Amino acid sequence: MKTLEPIQKTFRVFQVLTKIAMILSFVWAGLAALGLLCAMVWYNGGVVIGANPEALLSLTVTSSLKQMMGVLLSELAFALADGTLLAFAFRYFRQEQAEGTPFTHNGAAQIKRLGIRTIVLPLVAAILSAVFYEVFGLSQSVRTDWDNLTSVSPGIVLILASLIFRYGAELEAARPASALRSVDCQS
Repeated sequence: MKTLEPIQKTFRVFQVLTKIAMILSFVWAGLAALGLLCAMVWYNGGVVIGANPEALLSLTVTSSLKQMMGVLLSELAFALADGTLLAFAFRYFRQEQAEGTPFTHNGAAQIKRLGIRTIVLPLVAAILSAVFYEVFGLSQSVRTDWDNLTSVSPGIVLILASLIFRYGAELEAARPASALRSVDCQS
């Protein structure tokens, strides 16, 4: 079982990194929502104490409050999609650490669902973003990169990894109890 130890340590590192990235994504979503609220107040003639609409306009590379709201809605959609994906990944890593091995049927099913979500959620965010950009009249030059290939490839890799983990779980289940005892005695 010497190989399992580095696997577990690696998964633990990824669990920590995923948690950090998840928190940062939700902070990003919160900041985008806060900016959106400020923009709505300014758009309706209100004042936000301590905030300057020109600074937020320059950060979003827009020329009007209406366009700024479209950009911030788009950013909010992407941040929530990323944060949600990272939350699912964190949940998988936490479960994998509790089970002590990635080779379980439950873990394989969770990785497969994560792979599907990795393909679908960024696509949904890109569609929502395109709708926001059209509704708020934003130009092509302001749009961010919506290349879904960056989510399709990892999604496919996760689905393939789930097949490998499921196969490993089947091998573990098929192993006779006497073989398990001899492996335990040798380690």
